[in-house]
Amino acid sequence: MADHTFTRPAGDDTDEELQAHLAQLEAQAAAEGDEAPTRSRRTFEDVQSDISTVRHEIEQLRARLYVISAQAEVAVKSRAEWADASAHAQLGDYPWLKLAGAMTGTFLVARLIKGLPLGPLVTAALPLVAGTIKRKIER
Repeated sequence: MADHTFTRPAGDDTDEELQAHLAQLEAQAAAEGDEAPTRSRRTFEDVQSDISTVRHEIEQLRARLYVISAQAEVAVKSRAEWADASAHAQLGDYPWLKLAGAMTGTFLVARLIKGLPLGPLVTAALPLVAGTIKRKIER
């Protein structure tokens, strides 16, 4: 592309000189226009065709998105069904009830252990444990 720098010619203060300069610029632009590829004006039908093409592509993308979302839904459902089947295989009937019972039992045992006076018990049991370890090391 040509460099289009428009400078005011030196000494062109009169209308005639300015008109001559503008005519010269138009001639240069016409000469450059001959070298450059010509652009044809787009018709209304061309624009309508482009719009129709874009609408068709949007519909195709919507269809693809629908398929992808359906596949994602199937994947989530199959994963949930697999987890349920796995729990049934490991724990038998009512696996979630059994898991809830195990968690409740663990909670109750932890509360019971917290309530025990373990300090005195550990202090009393420590010499017995140390003696047992010492006898095993000496053998």
